[in-house]
Amino acid sequence: MIEELLKDIFVISIPIPKSPLKNINCYVIKGNERNLLIDTGFNNQICYEALTAGLKELDIDMERTDIFITHFHWDHSGLASVIASDKSKIFISEIDKNILIGLVDSRNSVKKANALGFPDGEKNIKKISDSDVMYMPLKPVNYTLLKDGDVIALGNYKLECIITPGHSPGHLCLYEKKQEILFSGDHIIFDITPNITSWLENEDSLGAYLKSLEKIREMPVKYTFSAHRSAIGNCYSRINELIEHHEERLEEVLEIVNRLKITTAYDTATKMAWSVKADNWNAFPPIQKVFAVGEASAHLEHLFFKGMLRRELTNEQYHYSL
Repeated sequence: MIEELLKDIFVISIPIPKSPLKNINCYVIKGNERNLLIDTGFNNQICYEALTAGLKELDIDMERTDIFITHFHWDHSGLASVIASDKSKIFISEIDKNILIGLVDSRNSVKKANALGFPDGEKNIKKISDSDVMYMPLKPVNYTLLKDGDVIALGNYKLECIITPGHSPGHLCLYEKKQEILFSGDHIIFDITPNITSWLENEDSLGAYLKSLEKIREMPVKYTFSAHRSAIGNCYSRINELIEHHEERLEEVLEIVNRLKITTAYDTATKMAWSVKADNWNAFPPIQKVFAVGEASAHLEHLFFKGMLRRELTNEQYHYSL
């Protein structure tokens, strides 16, 4: 489905089957000399067919089109190397580029799984959970790196890069100051809560995310275009809802630690309330366990950095207590 949101700004809704995300909104901005595609979808046949059909309908020539990746996650970066032409620039932040490259090494996933407290039988859960709808770029990419404040000029639009770490360490939004347009990526999603997980690259991912929300709340924004589900919404009311959600989550995690006395991120996640359609924790889809444990870890780490919890590293595994 394609919709023109503003003059020369279009959204292509790409389906993501078997995922609570439902879809990814890929945005096309037509410029005088170059066009810009924001995010791409997974590197799989379903996303490829939907994206290329949308680009064809919009008469987009990839020889004249660059690609902006809001963050490294595969549903945003997967097709970039597939659809790019030799003349296309593929933009991404440096920190997310490094993470994307590092994800090829499954040893990184196993090391992180151990630190979060996954039991031995699930140490390879990240690798096991990858399915046919979750493919990353398959060939090397010569990325063009962007940083906070960099500008991409496209005809009537001048898009400023806004660094918003949290959902990923190097997540970038795009902001058009004149018309107060924000392409929010996964930083602000209107129908679901962005997953905030722990990253070695951010000591306090949740703290970084909350600061990034405050950063956007201080900016004048008339139009917010999000990466999943509903494309359009009010960023200010949604920011307030997201902050309130994480405040409630922090209270929940603190109560669990108080009850368990000492816990890992994995054990904490098993006691938290989730909206996943499953009878119990053991019935969670593997990828949902990854997301849940990562989010539990981000909240535990935030409480640790606020001085409200203790943290000890034993056998390369983090344990938290009051």
